Amino acid sequence: MDTLLISADFFGYPQEIVKVLEARGRSVLWCNDRPANDTKTKALVRLSPKLVERKSAEYFERIFRQAAEHDIRDVVIIKGEALSVETIRRMRTLLPKARHTLYFWDSYRNMPKGSSDKVDLFDRAFSFDIEDVSADPRLTYRPLFYIEQYADVGDVEQDIDLLFIGTAHSDRVNVLQRISAAMPAGFELRKILFARSHLLHRIQNIVSAPYRQTPEQDFIFKPLPKAEVQTLIARAKVVLDIERNVQTGFTMRTIEMLGAGRKLITTNPSIKRADFHHPQNQYLIDRDNPVIDPAFLQTPWYPMDRALLDRYSLSKWVSDVFD
Repeated sequence: MDTLLISADFFGYPQEIVKVLEARGRSVLWCNDRPANDTKTKALVRLSPKLVERKSAEYFERIFRQAAEHDIRDVVIIKGEALSVETIRRMRTLLPKARHTLYFWDSYRNMPKGSSDKVDLFDRAFSFDIEDVSADPRLTYRPLFYIEQYADVGDVEQDIDLLFIGTAHSDRVNVLQRISAAMPAGFELRKILFARSHLLHRIQNIVSAPYRQTPEQDFIFKPLPKAEVQTLIARAKVVLDIERNVQTGFTMRTIEMLGAGRKLITTNPSIKRADFHHPQNQYLIDRDNPVIDPAFLQTPWYPMDRALLDRYSLSKWVSDVFD
């Protein structure tokens, strides 16, 4: 074993990273970046990390000791919410010969306080967030990626005008309600909202009018398999992206549409600065007052330079972060 990867178990993406690394001859130990994956632990790690600090320290101590039995040459932490500064120092003590890399696929504004204090403890640090990289010279900008399967979604009938697939977090349900109302006549928005738990779903139904007004059939409680997501995206003429308004980086969905060759409507103003931006492929709307040009929903994808698109593949991401 030569590589230790620690990250959240985020819709199967860590497993995809491991596959690429193993195809390159790496032997990888992957571990979750939280001591447990239940809703309570996730909430405490985010809101009151001190309450799970001991549990987290014991959990990571076991991981580091297991890794220390091998010749680990790379440690890569993706986000690492539950890793305290003290735990990272302990990691470096137990794995002194490894190169330690940190990757943030979230913004400072959406992570626990003190996340930026961890950067100096790593040999290299990357972030997907444009504003964070601009403000913190210790960070190197590296956007997210699309897995290679998105480059082969197939040539099928595109019978979905506008598709949204995503977690029902932050203001997304409210924004979706506004976008639904703004859809041009003759076009439909198909929504698939992932609710993290039945309890949170019930609470949101009580406290949020837009949530309550969203048809129950638009919600799911288990993430769709990747193959099903890719099938739906293949059928979509345009895909909708609603980023967290505390982030400036491009979401995974944004990058996946590059691989799939699908047009995108997004609420992220950063899209105008992207090197892949083309007005026929990406369309910016205001999350508070969306206006959708029906012409955008009708025109085809404008072919992009292959070398540019490859820059956003998982294979290239792995090369940039690990090599």
